[in-house]
Amino acid sequence: MKKTMTGWFLILTLALLPACPVHAAATLELYGTFHAMGVIVTLGAADDPDGDATAQVAYRVSGSSAYQTGFPLSRITNTRFVGSLFWLTPGTAYDVRVTFNDPDGGPLNGAVVTGSAATRAEITIPAPTRSYYVSPTGSGTACSLASPCALTTALSQAQPGQEVALRGGVYYVGEIDLPRSGTAGAPIVIRGYTGDTAILDGGDPATFAWTAQGGGVYRTTVNVGDPHLVTANGQRLYPYQSLSDLQSLIWGIPGFYASGTTLYVRLAGDADPGGVTMVVSRYNRAFVVERNYIYFLNLTFRHYGQGDYAKAIYFNNASDCLVQSCTFAVNDLGIGIKREAHRNVIQDNTFYDTNFDWPWDAVKTGSRLETGGIRLYDPMTGRGTVIRRNTFHDYFDGLGVCPDETAGVTNETDVYENLVYRAGDDGMETDGQCSNVRIWGNTFHDVLVGISLAPVYDGPVYAVRNLIYNTGAGNNDYSGFPFKFNSGYDQSGPMFLFHNTGDAALPDGNGFALFSPGSWTQLTARNNIWAGTAYALYNANPTQPLDLDYDNLYTTLPGELVWWADLPDRHLNTLAELRAATGQELHGLNAVPGFINAAAGNYRLGQESALIDAGVIIPGINDDYQGSAPDIGAYEFQPALALYAAPGNALIRLNWEVNVTLPLTSTWRIGYVGPTGDQPSPITGIISPTRAYTLTGLTNYTRYTVTLQAMLDGVPWLSDTVQAMPTDRLVYLPLILRDR
Repeated sequence: MKKTMTGWFLILTLALLPACPVHAAATLELYGTFHAMGVIVTLGAADDPDGDATAQVAYRVSGSSAYQTGFPLSRITNTRFVGSLFWLTPGTAYDVRVTFNDPDGGPLNGAVVTGSAATRAEITIPAPTRSYYVSPTGSGTACSLASPCALTTALSQAQPGQEVALRGGVYYVGEIDLPRSGTAGAPIVIRGYTGDTAILDGGDPATFAWTAQGGGVYRTTVNVGDPHLVTANGQRLYPYQSLSDLQSLIWGIPGFYASGTTLYVRLAGDADPGGVTMVVSRYNRAFVVERNYIYFLNLTFRHYGQGDYAKAIYFNNASDCLVQSCTFAVNDLGIGIKREAHRNVIQDNTFYDTNFDWPWDAVKTGSRLETGGIRLYDPMTGRGTVIRRNTFHDYFDGLGVCPDETAGVTNETDVYENLVYRAGDDGMETDGQCSNVRIWGNTFHDVLVGISLAPVYDGPVYAVRNLIYNTGAGNNDYSGFPFKFNSGYDQSGPMFLFHNTGDAALPDGNGFALFSPGSWTQLTARNNIWAGTAYALYNANPTQPLDLDYDNLYTTLPGELVWWADLPDRHLNTLAELRAATGQELHGLNAVPGFINAAAGNYRLGQESALIDAGVIIPGINDDYQGSAPDIGAYEFQPALALYAAPGNALIRLNWEVNVTLPLTSTWRIGYVGPTGDQPSPITGIISPTRAYTLTGLTNYTRYTVTLQAMLDGVPWLSDTVQAMPTDRLVYLPLILRDR
């Protein structure tokens, strides 16, 4: 097989079974990321012309005996199936088997394709073979710690395996092109010096003279024309599209208007800009990265916003790059990714702006600020982008992860464990050409909409175990909802929503909503919580295919449950009415979710929740469930306090796990029932950070019942109990009995 750009972790062996008089021509591609793997099957034109075959996938760690069932592949076209494997281990080889079933018989029925591939190993940052030290005022070519040089000087010298370390301070730089790539195992690292704060600033450090124009408007001449980012005391000003619009403040918020190098501003309260801290952007971007294996670590990027399509870092035909532990503060865009950009990782960063409260219509009317922190641009044929563990806040849109139209055969993009809050429109946009985009374990709150899927071409897109609450936020006149499907564009492909928790919380919010226009081939939801303050489920687009089941529908609106268009009575007040009218949610629930503390953002299920063990098993998605069945919602139930005991010779070693936040003033109390040991029961005043304790001087071969309590102001508020038997034998069963 011809090796592709992804061949360094793509290893395929193909087999077609059983031997038939006429063989199907199916081929298999596997694409591994850290915790997932894309499975892409391409058929021959004559394999299944009527498009009714199905494809089941199974997988195992290479060399192990048993295959595990994965989630079925989706039919994308007559000649392509696409799907994903989840929850894999990084740097591990897997065997994958796809089995076809065709009700018409023929060459595809019963055929099997197999292959092997590895997930991506976690990134390691090697010790540099040489360090170049730079400072904002550095000069010369020594680039040493004692005599640092300029940033561009160090970058011109750095070779694969070497690093450029930025000492603290503000670097007023931009439009930097990198001269060479790193290599696998020897990246070029550009990092902030440990303990320092290195800031790359796209603003102009010059001081501007302001002239009053009347009506609160002031004018100045800037050094670089067409600034698109201007701030006053750290707050972004709105980019009005004409001087007259600025003069009248048609959107009611402070702003600016730029014409070439002439800049007009009108601040809050018509303040004189000469008396406030003003920043005017002069650079379009900090780095243009058209190289591979470039790592950015521990840097701050701010104020990149001159001209069109400004961004702090631009990855264009750049692969295997890393952005880690950086801050992106008030840029038109933090990171843009385009064209053949493969396997780039963006992790553990903070992205923020200050336009969350701008009027929704103002942003939509020519502001060009719907970009957010990260955006994958069209054309974007690169694959394997991973966006994880980042924070995005105070944007209009938090981030966008799919190009508009042009993409590779699949995206293989993973977005997980990110926090997005205070977004005036979409927390995340998964709009455009999206195939094998996997979104899991993210939290979105105080957003208008959590995740936009409007539209997703080809598909499939998977949204699994995301928490979305306080929808409907921002400066707008719209009600919020967790997922958006409506668009005036072409049809979306398959979309799967599993184990998400959506809670409108804010007034007049629907738990789950489908609006028109919009069309899709498949929308499947299982084991989700849809909690509304208006309707639990609102469907104004009932002609589109839906498969909803095992979800919990709940609303605080008295006497209502579901609104469904095109019915004689659109108000379906009970699950029974919904089932009878639509055939949906045949195993759904209508129960108070029983969150531990939704007001504090704790959406885990309390131990009395009716949603525990109430879900359905979804192969390849929730195989690791606890109890008799999966729980409904984003989180599998965990007790707030779990106590464990390990007996020894005349002792019991205790340790415990806590799954809630403890008040700082709380303490632990340990009581036991059994012959008295060295510590009389109860033992009190144990400080709250403690997670282990050993009871000594106990009597062997006697069963003890031990209770651990978290105490607050003398009152127990968490408790767990176990039984254990001390012994001087190496093994004595039963060792531990839990009292539940």
